[in-house]
Amino acid sequence: MKKIIFLVPAMRGGGAERVISVLTDHFVKKGYATKITLFKSDVIEYSLNPLVVVDKQLIGKCNSAINRVREFHKYLKNEGECVVFSFFTMIGLYILLSSIGTKAKIIISERLDPAQSIPNKKWLFKLREILYRFSAGFVFQTNDARDFFDENVRKKSVVIPNPIKENLPMRYTGVRKKKIVTFARLEPQKNYPLLIRSFAEFHERYPEYSLEIYGQGEMEDSLKDLTKELKIENSIQFMGFERNIHEKILDASMFVLPSDYEGLSNSMLEAMAIGLPCICTDCPPGGAKMFIENGVNGLLVPIRNQKKMVEAMEYYATHEVESEKISANAEKVRYELSKEKICDRWLDFIFKIA
Repeated sequence: MKKIIFLVPAMRGGGAERVISVLTDHFVKKGYATKITLFKSDVIEYSLNPLVVVDKQLIGKCNSAINRVREFHKYLKNEGECVVFSFFTMIGLYILLSSIGTKAKIIISERLDPAQSIPNKKWLFKLREILYRFSAGFVFQTNDARDFFDENVRKKSVVIPNPIKENLPMRYTGVRKKKIVTFARLEPQKNYPLLIRSFAEFHERYPEYSLEIYGQGEMEDSLKDLTKELKIENSIQFMGFERNIHEKILDASMFVLPSDYEGLSNSMLEAMAIGLPCICTDCPPGGAKMFIENGVNGLLVPIRNQKKMVEAMEYYATHEVESEKISANAEKVRYELSKEKICDRWLDFIFKIA
């Protein structure tokens, strides 16, 4: 194995980017030449190991589909023998097309529901099917995501959940504040309108609670407008991107993730790891149900179901003892998904391919 490269638009504050920062740190500590190549922006919102090379040579050169294929091909040709990861489905298709005729081995990591990760057009689904034949391997986060594809993909794939971030604070054991928290990108797939509407209904009976929404994204303005429409803006705060998010939310009463679909949510896993009582939608492709045993270490609710989400909030608000048991059980995930264990599974898979 000569080089490991992550080819990404930028290193913004998303879940995929966080996993890349964790993996690259582990790989360079193990002695492997590791590079992050940016092609859209030089934004880096996660701390990176200084031994990780950040390559910016493609920025400004990939502004059209044709230019992207041409520049990716030139780049991969120049890199020679290497393993290249793509964490974004549409970008992965460009990389696979560009890799034809090069010595690069491409590994695709599907981070979302495969049924939703590309625009719903038959020709794009067919193109993905064709181009995936050129991939050296696939890393999925859930069994359901892997099983979406045919045997040609499955036989070259592995399911590896996300590693839990190191140095998370230990579980809070005092009296929890009357606040509900969430953190993720403010994008349509997260369905934050469901959370806001559910909180508004919950707040009518439990006015002492507040909601803190951490994250940035395209829906921020419309979500703020919704809070005003529901006359709940004084009890909901938009906190933006927060590097020390876990310390900020550690003593919250509950964490809620209302997604319509989700690969495997880092937010959910980290909230569980610090012992927050969690409510998550049982969304495709099955990441939440892989780790949450309903009523034991968290609560699962159907997607887009406001009634069930409000009921889950009320359960935590009225069952303090049970909530603390769920909190203690949730924390165990930090040991199951330690960085060392998960990152070594990635290396094992790379060795099989390279």
